[in-house]
Amino acid sequence: MRSVTMWSRGYGAIMAGLAALWGGPGSSATASDAAAACHEIAGAPEAGAPVSRAAMTGRFQTLGRARPHCEAAVIGPDPDPAALFHLAVIMQREGVHERARALFAMAAGAGVAAAHTKLGDYYNFGIGPVREDHARAVERYRRAAEAGDAPAQATLAIMYRLGRGVPRDFDRMIALLTESAGAGYHVAQVRLADLHMSARGVPRRLAEEHGLPDPVKAAELYRKAADQGSAEAEAALTKLIEGGADAFDDPATRVAWLRHAAAQGDARAINALGFLHERGEGVDYNPGRAAKLYVEALETGDLPVEDLRGQIGGRWVRWDRDTALAFQTILRERGLYRGALDAQVGPGTLSAARRLTRP
Repeated sequence: MRSVTMWSRGYGAIMAGLAALWGGPGSSATASDAAAACHEIAGAPEAGAPVSRAAMTGRFQTLGRARPHCEAAVIGPDPDPAALFHLAVIMQREGVHERARALFAMAAGAGVAAAHTKLGDYYNFGIGPVREDHARAVERYRRAAEAGDAPAQATLAIMYRLGRGVPRDFDRMIALLTESAGAGYHVAQVRLADLHMSARGVPRRLAEEHGLPDPVKAAELYRKAADQGSAEAEAALTKLIEGGADAFDDPATRVAWLRHAAAQGDARAINALGFLHERGEGVDYNPGRAAKLYVEALETGDLPVEDLRGQIGGRWVRWDRDTALAFQTILRERGLYRGALDAQVGPGTLSAARRLTRP
């Protein structure tokens, strides 16, 4: 507390200098306009992990544009809480941790839940000069979580799973992850999806109560995170689709998962389901159905012709004759293929199929 007080004095001098540039401490209209500009450019306070490196870079570029407005918005006796938070994030990025913590503390005191999360991060991970103190981290995360901050809920959930600063509590973990994922936080969506893929380590009673595992639910959660740009979620989806039966404990579960993902329009899942029908693995052998699914996958525009069908043991396999004939027939009926119906899917057939991917 002493360090915060000492720094606040220095910060008061900084604000006084800024006030001179922005019209003086009595210019409430200027401060109000600056706060509005700060909010419009920087958005709402957000303590979550960026979904990607590009998102992180973009975030700090945005904060750089908002900085002068946010600085003006904290001048005077009633500094804008969101502006305090955004400036604290900038200070943290620049390694000025004492100033960052002071600003986060001021923002937290003014009701910004995300500021509690940021202060919790300092104690959880030992950022800058702060030593790890998991009990204090939990205290901050709880305050933020109770105020509805999704990143705090996700982090607290993980701490309950690990027993980090709190007793292990899987009930609380799942409740917090579910709430955070429901709010759209990509980290919580991925962690909850992981639980739905494998409930190892979760008490049996709790797993049964929550219907774990549930690969279909996992697919929904991974897709939501992937749609936000999560590379981790996209990699998980790729593994499930391309990893074959090894990615599932039960082959029937894989079929159910692929059917669900295909129904959502996932091109790779549609293609993989077609490959199962071509080979009669886990589903009925149905060359006509396989060919239709291949066409449907290509028509999404998200599957290159070169990735059509699949591999066995890391090697591409020959087309099933009846499936190849059905595929060529569909292309001919669409007016895309004029070659022979010879079940030879070569350059001519693939060139015609490539036209399916174009608008």
